[in-house]
Amino acid sequence: MSLLYVALSKKFDPDVCTNGPLDWNPIGSAGAFSAFCGILAGFVFSGVVMVIGQQNPAGGDAHASRGLRLLMPSFFGLAVTSYLYSVVTGELVCKRALVEQLFVGGILAANAVVVIAALSWLFLAYGRNSDGEVRFLRGLVLVSAIFAMFMLATSSVGFHNAWTDRKAAGWADWMVWGSFVALIAITVFFWWKPVPSVPGGNAASWPYDVLNNRVNVSAWLNLLISTGLAGFSGYFVGTPYDQLDYPRWEIYAMSEAALIVPALIIISVLWALPRE
Repeated sequence: MSLLYVALSKKFDPDVCTNGPLDWNPIGSAGAFSAFCGILAGFVFSGVVMVIGQQNPAGGDAHASRGLRLLMPSFFGLAVTSYLYSVVTGELVCKRALVEQLFVGGILAANAVVVIAALSWLFLAYGRNSDGEVRFLRGLVLVSAIFAMFMLATSSVGFHNAWTDRKAAGWADWMVWGSFVALIAITVFFWWKPVPSVPGGNAASWPYDVLNNRVNVSAWLNLLISTGLAGFSGYFVGTPYDQLDYPRWEIYAMSEAALIVPALIIISVLWALPRE
């Protein structure tokens, strides 16, 4: 009789986020997100191939190179995101799906901004800046960055409230929104900050030498953070359903990290935008 009780107590009951109390179904939405990321990754790949095959106007090679360096890690991030979202579609544990989507969404939000930022360099590469197009793109990137961070913040707040059945501490919400405001201020500062003056003289190539280094930093940071977030999400894919009981402080830390870590990619790419 005792053996029968043990066997029955270990029975797995699937939870696909339809049993309450959640008002959002991360499993149901994962298929659409996977398709969206796959399509976006395809557009990025097509753009990379097109840029490689096109002859740039005089002086445009360096600008095209910077755009490509931003697009290539973005393609990787979007492709991995599409795969990870497809994994979530087969999930049978709601809490595991929540944490998987939390970090995968960060990769998507950051790389959507990176794609627009890369376009600003490609506009310069092909001489499409006669009427202030690059200045407009700079503004578009800033608006996109603010929107992406806002969505990351709402996702973080929704995550720790969903995980705790709407019993999260009030300070946890304020912590996320306070970080959001601070990140917006930092983002606007790096977007506005001019390139430092050339030391000891006036060199025409100096601004682009500085920005070239910034593009390198942003591209590598994107690759490393996207890989790390994907790996972290993948770790939870392999976590058994009966080992998902985490203390509150870990949940709050994850929701905060899901906002701040992808924001580093966004801030770095605004730092690397052309100053036209």
